[in-house]
Amino acid sequence: MLLALALLLAPMFWLGSLGSEEGVAAVAGVAPTAASAAAPAAAASDAASAAGAEIQSGDPAEPPAPAEGPPTLPFDIEWETNLDDPPIGSPEAIRGGTFNYSLGQYPMTFRLMGPNSNDAFAGWNRAFTMHFGLIGRHPVTDNHIPVMATHWSVQDDQRTIYFRLDPDARFTDGTPITADDYVFTLEMMRSEHIVDPFYNNYAEQFYESVDRIDDHTLRIVGTRESWRPLSDYGGLWPTPEHVTELDEGWVSRTTNEPQVAIGPYVVSNVSRGESVTLERLDDWWGDEKHYFQGMFNFDRIHLRVIPIERSLDYLRRGELDLVVENSARSWNEDYTFAAVRNGWLRRSRIFVDTPSGVYGLHMNTEAPIFQNRDFRIAMQYLFNFERMNRNLMFDEYFRQVSFFEGTEYANPEIRPRGFDPQKAREYLERAGYRRPEHIRGQNVLQNIRNALRGLIFTRSDTDDILVNEQGEKASFTVIYGSAGLGRHLTVMQQEYRRAGVDMRLRLLEPGTAFERGLERKYEMTVTARTAGFYPSPRQYLHTDFKNAVNNNNIWGFGTEEVDALIRIYEEDLDFEARLAAMHRIDEIVYEEAFYIPFWRAPFIWVAHWDYLRFPEFYLPKRTQQITDYLVYWIDPESRDALAQAMGDGTAYEVDETLDRDYYGILAPTVTADDGS
Repeated sequence: MLLALALLLAPMFWLGSLGSEEGVAAVAGVAPTAASAAAPAAAASDAASAAGAEIQSGDPAEPPAPAEGPPTLPFDIEWETNLDDPPIGSPEAIRGGTFNYSLGQYPMTFRLMGPNSNDAFAGWNRAFTMHFGLIGRHPVTDNHIPVMATHWSVQDDQRTIYFRLDPDARFTDGTPITADDYVFTLEMMRSEHIVDPFYNNYAEQFYESVDRIDDHTLRIVGTRESWRPLSDYGGLWPTPEHVTELDEGWVSRTTNEPQVAIGPYVVSNVSRGESVTLERLDDWWGDEKHYFQGMFNFDRIHLRVIPIERSLDYLRRGELDLVVENSARSWNEDYTFAAVRNGWLRRSRIFVDTPSGVYGLHMNTEAPIFQNRDFRIAMQYLFNFERMNRNLMFDEYFRQVSFFEGTEYANPEIRPRGFDPQKAREYLERAGYRRPEHIRGQNVLQNIRNALRGLIFTRSDTDDILVNEQGEKASFTVIYGSAGLGRHLTVMQQEYRRAGVDMRLRLLEPGTAFERGLERKYEMTVTARTAGFYPSPRQYLHTDFKNAVNNNNIWGFGTEEVDALIRIYEEDLDFEARLAAMHRIDEIVYEEAFYIPFWRAPFIWVAHWDYLRFPEFYLPKRTQQITDYLVYWIDPESRDALAQAMGDGTAYEVDETLDRDYYGILAPTVTADDGS
């Protein structure tokens, strides 16, 4: 399982390990780390020049006698590396310029761990820290690649791994990164001072020890034999012990402290509540590394706090360089202004191939009204995806089904419950909800009149809401943090009202809505989580997280059966056993009905000014968010030419081809359950 960090994040390198707070809000994935060499530099250099090369260290003829004390390298160790895959970026990329982009909310904290660390800024914060793990996965080939470690060696027990750290690696304050910084990361994750149950649990579940062999050689011992040891144990990142004072005051002291990072960018300026600016290092240690070529091209990244629904206005005014469009209506109707007609502002639908993550309506099983499973199932049958997709989303989307959507672990037998008011009524009655006596006594004409009013108006009265024997109404509040979802939720509200269910809508600030979810201070909420290369069910469904808050188990769900299935998935070396376990977990989530999956699309809608250029492939195949790999760049000549063209009104040729499907990704479809 990988780091499961729930918010807006995506892996800088396609990792399958640190499981998500995979789930970063809409975002997920997790972070990698570093490892390095113990052999002489010349030998390390020779080995690195050939992908997959093996290096022998020690004297195979004379194994050393066992000794007490610090760990040593096995006498017959075989090192691996991989420099055969292509660089992640493009050789055509140009370095320089300031990239202006939006941020939905000002950072709640600059910490990487602890309270509020999984907010809208988490993706950027982790991108240049946690996401620099020992190894990563290439976002096109899926092969393991060196990141902070130049070489690695997995032992026969499938839980012990040696890493050779890159001796060039430095923190952004210039301090060399050594094995001690990885030892300290584990110490920090285990500490109660970070006030972070997820990392406490993660450290306990995955790491038996992290041991220094020398400055640039590291040994990691996992807690168990693993079928994916590099993914499970290779995601550790270095923590700068020299600037970290880990004590009971750490959380409060570091809330507004920008990180000493590993990647090429550091926070250089903040305007509280308004913006964060990241500055690129002139002499970053990774500039010449093979896989980083064509990445991190901007001198500065200026993140301006702008509500998502207003991003297009700022783009039109030239205050942003790029926006990711999340609204099908806006994509189809709002891009008719002069800059688009004149070819100055370009649009692309870029197809990518990634797991979809968890996205939809979530029911808090600790809330009294949602403790009844029949009531939760009724809510499923009142979700009219087809109507919303047709009337609000131009039929652009596909129904999401599985809890593990887009992975090989999705249960192919599961079908979404289709819109079926009759079925919903049956389950509502099973849950004990019926029409009030005065409504049941009305004549047919009065009932028809009430139904017609519900078709046209969003009702504010609750006289016709179903009640149970205790007189409690079928009424609850949905909290959400994106104003753009208001139209969709209003359609749902109308469907629910026609069935006698009072769904009340409450729009909150994005960070507040997200925090309420983590704390389970809600009845129903809308939220999204990104997903890693491998699903990470523990963080979402294990009883360890059911019995605590401020984690990704936002439903308060967990059972001994699911715990046992998670254990099979994490530990069993038989793929078929793991697959069967995950299919059963998927089935249980469906049966328990606390999650109503929304919709998905295998593409990203992007609008940008002509001077912002992309590689031929546009984005790496495993991109989850446009900011994951930063492979695009500003062309200064094109920028000057565009300014001239806009000044004198010269139109460019408009590119009518919006689809960029470099990898040949096909749009999937799914048939809804007919309710039988």
